[in-house]
Amino acid sequence: MAKAKKKDSGNSKGGKGNSKNKKPQKQQKGKENFGVKVATRTERVANQPTRKAPSHFDASKETKDFRHVVRISGRDVPGFMSLKDGLVFVYGIGKRVSGAIESVFFNKTDRYIKKVGYLNEKDIEMIENIISNLDKEIPTWLLNRSRTMDGQTKHLIMADLRLENRKDFQRLGKIKSYRGLRLQWGLTVRGQKTKSSFRKSGAVGVTKKK
Repeated sequence: MAKAKKKDSGNSKGGKGNSKNKKPQKQQKGKENFGVKVATRTERVANQPTRKAPSHFDASKETKDFRHVVRISGRDVPGFMSLKDGLVFVYGIGKRVSGAIESVFFNKTDRYIKKVGYLNEKDIEMIENIISNLDKEIPTWLLNRSRTMDGQTKHLIMADLRLENRKDFQRLGKIKSYRGLRLQWGLTVRGQKTKSSFRKSGAVGVTKKK
């Protein structure tokens, strides 16, 4: 009987067991945050650094009336931005609403302002009045509180909007609705699958035995 050939131990040049051909395995970093305080969304927004000016912006070419930071509705807006882009910094105002506010402001003043830094105190006061009375200036379908349970149509921003949203979630949880209970448990509401997605806790479902 022919003797069975011994398998190559990998010392040959083309062997699989050659240590030179093996790639070093990367160590998997754990996602555990034990003992580390995780910042909330509001804290991250408050501590967010100011946006840097673009490379093509030269502050030395601007006039003396130019201001680098302008305060609008409780938020600091960089002066090099346009009015449409700068109003997005205010919580509760998106790009579509900011464009509507910009067009209303230009129609009332009959002048075009290229950058936020050239707004004076009267212009800022007029913009804040437009924001506070948006239900009279733009269509109702653009408002974020167009059909409330009280029958009011209004547009809320900043802390007022956060407080109103919190009240809505509390009301849903109080009446024990499906959406309210899922929000309280921290689960998805719109029918998404949660087997492999939205796993925030870092718990491992299945572990292989070594």
